Amino acid sequence: MRCYQPSVRIHLLLLIGFCSGFFSSLVHALSDQPTQLPEGPSAKIVLVDDSVVFGDVTDIAEGTLYVSTFWMGDIAIPLESVATLDSEQSIELLTTDDRTLTLSRLQVLDGEVVLEGQDNISVQQVAVSSPEAWEAGKGYHLTGRASTAFDYNRGNTDTDEINADLEMVLESRRDRFTLRGDLEDTSTNIEQQTEGGETTRTNTTTADNWQLTGKYDYFLTDPKNYLGVNLGLTSDQFADVSRRYFVGPYFGRKLLTRDDLKLDAEVGLSYVDTDFIEAEDNDYFGANFNITGEMSFLDGSLTLYLRQIGIMNLSNTSESILRTTMGLRFPLLLGLEASAELSGDYDGGAAEGKKKYDETLKFRVGYRW
Repeated sequence: MRCYQPSVRIHLLLLIGFCSGFFSSLVHALSDQPTQLPEGPSAKIVLVDDSVVFGDVTDIAEGTLYVSTFWMGDIAIPLESVATLDSEQSIELLTTDDRTLTLSRLQVLDGEVVLEGQDNISVQQVAVSSPEAWEAGKGYHLTGRASTAFDYNRGNTDTDEINADLEMVLESRRDRFTLRGDLEDTSTNIEQQTEGGETTRTNTTTADNWQLTGKYDYFLTDPKNYLGVNLGLTSDQFADVSRRYFVGPYFGRKLLTRDDLKLDAEVGLSYVDTDFIEAEDNDYFGANFNITGEMSFLDGSLTLYLRQIGIMNLSNTSESILRTTMGLRFPLLLGLEASAELSGDYDGGAAEGKKKYDETLKFRVGYRW
């Protein structure tokens, strides 16, 4: 017989939820409008520490049970912490072996989902509830975002600056396509007066670069593991880079897959070829490592994200490339969102006389779909 210890996290979750619901109900009680009590909860959940939760099951994903309650609001409970569950609601479940189960009611007993007329399954075999078509292996799911930062200034100094980026992900249960692009162009026009009183303008371009990265991932038997190949193109006139591309295979793993916390890590090989404008061209083989992650908090109101691409030159590590982007974004209205983003690029193979490190702080407004 297994002996369960009370979970401090569960107790804190229940306490916070109870206090939130209590004060919300108190405000309604003191207001002029009468409180409309909802219908009785459809589910009773007993946790391994003997705590009892009444509510409605709203979702199951990545080993977590999401429940809507009257007193505690919306809460998340790890499935492994559920001793018994009895819900009167019908539900559709997708299992980790791609089976779709339609249940007239959801019952969990001793870590197993009770099935009528067939063997029960472990709660660990439940992937998601109410799966979308692409989650059930039918078609693809498209997500993306596009944003821009634009500065138009007219006066003694005229400045035109545009920075735009695009990210699109097309994903199915079998594979995933990713496309990312970034464009930056800045020019300054300065008005000056000569000794003879004539007015002249000097136009100077201070930034002219773009980057484009494409990736393809193929998920293995364990969908957290995948094989992929990436292709990157870049140009930076002020770094003396006419064109640089890199291509190579890699192995990746989804380290974290929660809705509010995701992290992918990849390692592989890359071939890098650089055509300089003035300096001598070069090429080399390198070790490639990528990190992509994001974390949402405050009920999804804020999202902290990280993207990092690194290529280590195997013949001369001092000429390696590291590109890191970190930002904080938040939603506005009608699908619009804003973000503050800090990016740092280290180019150890920059042409002689050019800076190897570039740092940029950007404030963006864009659209997400």
